[in-house]
Amino acid sequence: MRLVIYGAGGLGREVLALLRMGGPNEQWNFIGFIDDGKPAGTRIGDAGVLGGMDWLTSEKEPVAVVMGLSNPSIKASLYEKLSGLPWVKFPVLIHPLAHVDSSATLADGVVISAYCSISVDTVLGICSFFNVGAQIGHDSVLGDFGSVMPHVDISGNVTIGARTLVGVGSKILQGLKIGSDATVGIGSVVLSDVPNDCTVLGYPAKVIKKGREGES
Repeated sequence: MRLVIYGAGGLGREVLALLRMGGPNEQWNFIGFIDDGKPAGTRIGDAGVLGGMDWLTSEKEPVAVVMGLSNPSIKASLYEKLSGLPWVKFPVLIHPLAHVDSSATLADGVVISAYCSISVDTVLGICSFFNVGAQIGHDSVLGDFGSVMPHVDISGNVTIGARTLVGVGSKILQGLKIGSDATVGIGSVVLSDVPNDCTVLGYPAKVIKKGREGES
């Protein structure tokens, strides 16, 4: 089946590299990037930009869409626009060097990068993304459209709300609840629950900003 990657930036190119590793991803035929900020025909390495959202909404043939974006709110907005189109589906992509336990539940559009470890009885939400080396402990639940950056350690029984970003190298203690629309800053060590719609940073992590303007 034909496949496009939404977002032609660095993360989109990383997703393409993951796709080309083969393994369980070999069923997909990559045909190009979708990007609202680049003209159709723009070359990205050996691939091209097909167009923006208009290309997908006017397309009537089956096509798989993978989110090549880390911003959770943007992913949620794009999904809302695309999920009602009967010709669009959101495949799960798993790098051949990742370990995903057979008891894990993966929603549509999950992307799991190299050297990730997804433990037993975990639940990963719609279009959630797990960058290189992310470790997800047993019974943890990660909400829709979340992004977990490289080398994050999430312990067991952690619940993370929708549209939350967990920054590079962060660690989250077992049993905690992280709110929706939150950002865990780079290198943070989270030792207590995190409210909705805020940014936390540090060791131990503390709220430094309300709202998502601190997201990066």
